[in-house]
Amino acid sequence: MMSISSTTRTQRLTLIAIFSAISFGLMLFPQVPLIPGADFLKLDFSIVPILIAGYWLNTSAAIWTIVLRTVLKLILANEGVNTYLGLPVNLVAVIVFALIMFWVMPQFKTKNIVKSVLAVIVATLGLTVAAVIMNWFVAVPLYAKFAHFDIEKIIGLTQYFVAMVLPFNLIQGAIWGVVSLSVLSILRPLQNSLNS
Repeated sequence: MMSISSTTRTQRLTLIAIFSAISFGLMLFPQVPLIPGADFLKLDFSIVPILIAGYWLNTSAAIWTIVLRTVLKLILANEGVNTYLGLPVNLVAVIVFALIMFWVMPQFKTKNIVKSVLAVIVATLGLTVAAVIMNWFVAVPLYAKFAHFDIEKIIGLTQYFVAMVLPFNLIQGAIWGVVSLSVLSILRPLQNSLNS
């Protein structure tokens, strides 16, 4: 991982800005529904630049990247109630996934396959738990109140959590991990050149 001392303050801020802009851009791409009948649960790849920021710079840089891409989303691509209610769930999910990745695997090394797989598994489980909690206490009641979309009445809570939330987040976490680590591996020469 690139240390803070190995980059100037200007370089660090520039990289965070670039990663934030890319992460925000990825939020605008057509998102992919993974679960039949749950088109509102969509996969996006905004996590990738966040993990790159964390492994190239540090955890603080990753958090700033998350904050900035979220602010950009609110200012430039606000979709009203869906953004206000869905973004907090996404925000918590992304933070939990990223922090667990950095905790289990503090440094990204292409040869350490076992640790990479372990990090993705643990981060995916953490993401799934966080998503269940956020949906139970935030998304479900607030969507019913402010968006007139009562999941309990329309789908049923058991069906929603067992058939939609759990499988979606397990699949999402696995995809996030595989794609992010693959991109980190491809960009390793660039990271090395920045370090030198």
